[in-house]
Amino acid sequence: MRIELKALYSSDLEKPKLPDDPTCCMVGMCADIGTLGGTGADTFSFVVVTPAWLVAHPETRWAAGYLLMEEFSWAEVERMVGRLVSSTSAATWEEAAKSLGRFMQWEFENYQR
Repeated sequence: MRIELKALYSSDLEKPKLPDDPTCCMVGMCADIGTLGGTGADTFSFVVVTPAWLVAHPETRWAAGYLLMEEFSWAEVERMVGRLVSSTSAATWEEAAKSLGRFMQWEFENYQR
C-alpha cells in the first residue's frame, strides 16, 4: 500500500508566513495523510521546534512528536514529512498509520470501537 501527504497546515501559523524568529520557535503542525489516489485522510500532528527555542525554554520534556529544525521553513517541513511518508511501507492503512505514529500523533491512535 502506498500513502501520500494530502495537506500540511498549522493552527499556529498561516502558510506561507514565518514565525517572528524562524531560528527560535515552536510551531504546532498537522499533516493530512491518506492512501495514494484516495480521497480520505487522517490527521497526524507534531511540533516543529528549533534548538534555540529549547535552549531559551529549558525544561524536562519528552521528544516524541517533535521535528527538530535549525530554522523553520514550510518547504523543509513539507520535505521532511514527504520523506517520512514515502519511506513508509505497509500492507494496510492501520499498519501505515502505526508506523507514522512513531513520529507524529495519529488522531485515532488510541481509538477503540
